[in-house]
Parts: sequence; structure tokens; C-alpha cells
Amino acid sequence: MNRLAVLGLDDLAEQLYRQVLRDQARPASVYAARLNRSTAEIDDATEALRAMRLVRINEEGLVQADHPRAGLERILSAEEARLAERRRDLARLRDAIDGFAGDHRAGQEHSSSDEPAREYIDASGLADVMEHLAASTSGPIRMTHTDAVAFTPDEQPVLCRLVEEGRGLYGLHEFDAASSRTLEVAQWAAMGESQRLANHIPNEFVCYGTDLVLANTEWGGDEGRYAVLRDPVVVRAFVELFDRLWAASTTVDDGVDTTSERLVELMQAGLKDEAIARVLGVSLRTVRRRIAALMDECEVETRFQLAVELTERGIVGSGQRRSSGA
Repeated sequence: MNRLAVLGLDDLAEQLYRQVLRDQARPASVYAARLNRSTAEIDDATEALRAMRLVRINEEGLVQADHPRAGLERILSAEEARLAERRRDLARLRDAIDGFAGDHRAGQEHSSSDEPAREYIDASGLADVMEHLAASTSGPIRMTHTDAVAFTPDEQPVLCRLVEEGRGLYGLHEFDAASSRTLEVAQWAAMGESQRLANHIPNEFVCYGTDLVLANTEWGGDEGRYAVLRDPVVVRAFVELFDRLWAASTTVDDGVDTTSERLVELMQAGLKDEAIARVLGVSLRTVRRRIAALMDECEVETRFQLAVELTERGIVGSGQRRSSGA
């Protein structure tokens, strides 16, 4: 691994640097032979190291290097100072976001007196906006997870920190989406999210306490823009919608295990996918995606193999085995 890549130096530059540290004041041809490179390539690498003041050319034209602690500590100190200044600049910019958002709301109010003021966000900037909204609001966060926008906790470091500090995060995962993103559901759970599964989530939205809502403007779709809604009545309506969906849903563990067992039982009974969907009260697409996800997880190619594999794992048919072994 090239440790100097962070400084913009390539593999050859690092190899040359190590050679010089081990055996200094040699002609470029010596290092070229050892590294199986041309003299011209060694000269280029030497210049790159000289630009970083990691090596120098002595009076005899040979390459030398000071102790690496001196050279690298100097570079690290300078980079850390620049990074600290950059962080201060970014913090000042974050503080200015609310002011810019106010200008945006004022412009929208002037452009349309019929439509309530709202801030529109394209999907490309959604992750950054979600981080800011989490940091600038209070109260529990109610988040829906569907296939419309699939984020992982790694993409939300501010939210992760807030949850670690005790802020409540409630995640409602659509069964259809959760069945195809089992790993992501587990990642959110590990981050500290309280989770439940819903058969259907009508729209993608996030409630930040009772301060505001971030919602997809294309109800039930996955291609629309997103809007930050601050009207107290609208926010309360979304909070109420989330709480009703939450009350009607099941826990992730109970929902997945029970549904998997019931799903395979219905398959073993010979029911077609359409009939299974009616029995489970879910869409045909949900049934087929869940079956496909189970087949991928079990690494099988047919539904018969899936039933056998789940039985062997004890996910289905465990009751019968317990009875036979009693």
C-alpha cells in the first residue's frame, strides 16, 4: 500500500524514498537498477520528492534524505493546519445555510402567491440536506425507508453522531424494500435505529421532530424532487401518518421471520404467487421480490431448493421437527 499517495506521490516515489532512506547518496542509475526502472523515471520521482522536501540533492549530485520524522511531521503539520482552516470555513458556511434558505423561501413567495413557501431539493443534494436538517432540528426523527432513496448510515455521519448522543431515530422499512436490502436494514439497526416493517409506505418522507418534514413531491413515486415542509399543520399530518403506519407494522425480526415461514408454507401448499399475495395482504411484486431475495440469500436456483434450504436452517418446518423429536 502506498502510504504517500495521500500527498499525491505515486508508488515509484514511495519506493524510491524508501531506497534513499536505506542507502543514501547513490547515483540515480543505482536506484533505477534496484527498482527496475529507467533513469528518467527515477529523475521524475526524485523531483516529486524534492518538491515535497522529502529528499535533496547534495553537492555531488547524489540523492539524500533527512530523518523521515522531520520531513513527514512538517508536511503533516502543514496539512492539518490547512484542514483545520477548511473545517472552520465549512462551519461558517453551514451557519449561513439558514440565511440562504430564507432568501430562497422569500423568492418563492414572491414568484407564486398561491403556493405555500417550500424549499425544493434535487435528489443529488439530498444526503447533505438531510445531514443539515438533522443537525439543526430537535426531537425524534421518523424516517421511512423504501426503494426511492436508499441511504446507508455511512452516508449520514452527523445523524450517526446524534443517535449515539441519544437522539431518537425510528425507521419504518417497507417490506418490499427491506427484503431486497437486508444488509442495509441491519446496518441501520446496528447504528441504533428502532425499526419496524410495513407492507406499504405511501410516500418517502422524514419527520424531524415537529419542526419540519422532508418529503418526495411525487406522491408514491421515486423520481420527483424533494421539499422541506415547515407548515405546522403539514408537519403534524406527516407525524400522524408515520405513527399510524408504525402502529400497524411489525418489528423487523418478527416480520421477516414470520413472513418467510408463512411465504414458504404457502409455496409448499402449491399456491401461485397471486394467491400468496392475497393471503399475505401484500402486492404481487412484493411476493416475487421476497422469494427472489430468499433464493439469493440461500444461494439456490429453484423454489424447491429454497424450501429445502430454509427447512434445514430451521426457518420453516421447525415445529414439525420438534414434534417428531419429542
